[in-house]
Amino acid sequence: MDSKEINALVAENGLRVELDSVKGKRTVAVREFKRGDTILSIRPLYEFPARGNEESESRCAHCFARLPKRRPRCSQCRQTQYCSINCQTTHWTSRHYFECMKMDERAVDAACMELKPEFRPSLRMCVGVMRTMSFQTVPAWLRVQREAWHMLVTHRDKHPQFVLTQYEEIARVINTHRSDIGLDSTSDAIDVLCRSGCNNFAAYEPNGPRMSGYLCSPLVSLLLNHSCLPNAAFVYMGGMQIVRALDDIQIGDEITLAYMDGLQPRDVRQKQLSAVYFFDCTCNKCCGESARAQVDVLMSRALGVDGQMPEYLPTDYVQPPAIEPWVLRVIDMLLAHCQDGTRDGFDQGLLDCVGSLPPRNFSFAAYTHWLECQDDCLERISSECVSSNVRAWACVSAMYVLAFYACVYPPYLSLVGFQCLETSKLVWNTLVASEMSNEMPNEWVELGLSLDQVKQLARCAQNILRVSAEPSVSAEGDLSVESQVALLAGQSFVN
Repeated sequence: MDSKEINALVAENGLRVELDSVKGKRTVAVREFKRGDTILSIRPLYEFPARGNEESESRCAHCFARLPKRRPRCSQCRQTQYCSINCQTTHWTSRHYFECMKMDERAVDAACMELKPEFRPSLRMCVGVMRTMSFQTVPAWLRVQREAWHMLVTHRDKHPQFVLTQYEEIARVINTHRSDIGLDSTSDAIDVLCRSGCNNFAAYEPNGPRMSGYLCSPLVSLLLNHSCLPNAAFVYMGGMQIVRALDDIQIGDEITLAYMDGLQPRDVRQKQLSAVYFFDCTCNKCCGESARAQVDVLMSRALGVDGQMPEYLPTDYVQPPAIEPWVLRVIDMLLAHCQDGTRDGFDQGLLDCVGSLPPRNFSFAAYTHWLECQDDCLERISSECVSSNVRAWACVSAMYVLAFYACVYPPYLSLVGFQCLETSKLVWNTLVASEMSNEMPNEWVELGLSLDQVKQLARCAQNILRVSAEPSVSAEGDLSVESQVALLAGQSFVN
């Protein structure tokens, strides 16, 4: 790369950028990274928290945590809100000192109200990037991000017309409110939208799978290519985008992130990557004959003209719960893998478990049926007094979802860990409710509904989330993952 500062940062983190005949460039490791190691950590060029609604801010401007009732504000602009004094102080010293009073956030809010809700994050990101790029004196990390921004490709000529039409409407609103917002930049808003639209990231809570904010981090976009089965993922913590290794990475291995959900069928992923990011995916999951690629082919199958539902899917919750053997085998493999940490034979074992299953039992369509079953059971449990069968079916459907996750995602991806934790809690609550009502059939142990399974799933979640999330962090009103695991692992029944 032409930037000395970017090259220095890349080398400092044990990385090297190489030319690639297919991808143009790729970033490889020049030292070994162990699972859970930090590969790269940098503040985004611009970031902002997700909003519960457009009328009120609901998350901390620094860490994206949900705001408490008593929330500190910046003493100068009186607009930026925080979850704690510590976040307020850290945000000021890291970036807010050069941002404060440079833009009227209320004017941005007013501009957003002229757009449909789905377009408002794009306006906020565009305005924030334009403002940040106009600052004169900035810290070293921001100089690196701004240099990386200029190296990104807009792909303006490749965007479909309906997207450009949306961007034109957003740009019109920005230009109308430019003086009110405080923008004196002459940047082309459509160019900024094109560049950021295919290079932004969504941030998620470090202790749960809920979206918490939006990031524009050009350096990470520039360096790390996509893979549908990546060896790295990022977590947003304390204003930093932290890229971590999901598996052991050897010298010469390419570092990759997932730009989209790898659970989607292959043809859907390929179309979306081509339409949004303007490249054809050639990762090992999409091409080749590896065990994971073969599992992906099975997941991408259509149900056929008869459209049969999964064999064990309940038509009502009166019938006793049942589970297919492959689900329990896959979960046992995941538990064993996350206990000893070795990957040997894991991918082939997954293929052996699901290779002979028909599409009605193993496909993306089958997964969506089980996900809907899980959500329906959870809704019933939260809204009314339900039978033990409904609770048991909630556990079974959660185990199906976990088994599908284990088959398509990297084992140490946070989403797998959070599903492990959710399943553990469901099984425990079901066992407690059944113990209190004296309705605990012996057959439930065969379904994996046992105290031992509760503890194994909880510890598995802990091992996964220590790699790809921040299990010690707690959101407002929630227990941290570490606390939840400690509670679940210490449970017992008194005879």
